[in-house]
Amino acid sequence: MRTPNECWMDLHRLAASLEAEGLTRQERVDNLLQELIQLPPLVRRELLTELRFLIAELTDLEPLVINALNAAEEKNVRPKSVG
Repeated sequence: MRTPNECWMDLHRLAASLEAEGLTRQERVDNLLQELIQLPPLVRRELLTELRFLIAELTDLEPLVINALNAAEEKNVRPKSVG
């Protein structure tokens, strides 16, 4: 059974994996594309489908996450009453 925060941990692992592909954005892209092209066509098509899904979902999720984090921070940072 997956834990409630598994998606966030997967996101963390994905970011670390991407970062490990190279020192620059171009190096990371070149390495990833070289690896992708070596995969079987069926796997490449499935990965493209998953990439499109993630891009759409994460793009929509970003502003919602920012708003939720801002609201959580405002809730936790309350001015202390004087007197």
